[in-house]
Amino acid sequence: MEKKSTLLLALGSNDDAEQNMENAKGMLQHLFRGVVFTSCIWTDPINIESNKFLNCLALAESTHNLKQLEMALKQIEKKCGDSKPKRQMNIVKMDIDVLEYRGVVYHEKDWDRPYIKELLGELKAESGDSEK
Repeated sequence: MEKKSTLLLALGSNDDAEQNMENAKGMLQHLFRGVVFTSCIWTDPINIESNKFLNCLALAESTHNLKQLEMALKQIEKKCGDSKPKRQMNIVKMDIDVLEYRGVVYHEKDWDRPYIKELLGELKAESGDSEK
């Protein structure tokens, strides 16, 4: 059996955000047993004109490869109502990005965002990990 690796996800929504966040969390709980979520925080949009975003992080473990994970996450986004035409109108029903998987960091610019740092601090406090 393949070893499980840690997966860090960033979730965000700017339309019907609370409902979409709950829906996405429920689907992620089915996909990843034992997934842990941070609290949700509201942030101003970055690089688009839109409503505020509701954001949280999710920490999980998976044996799937990155392509399989990204396909599953895209399906969750779609089930929350996300689509290219809506994105073109700056409506983000649900966006789920892989921030880290198997020790590889993705979306490097996102790591400097204050809300990501704040939510990472929350995860570290929960786990008692002061190093990461």
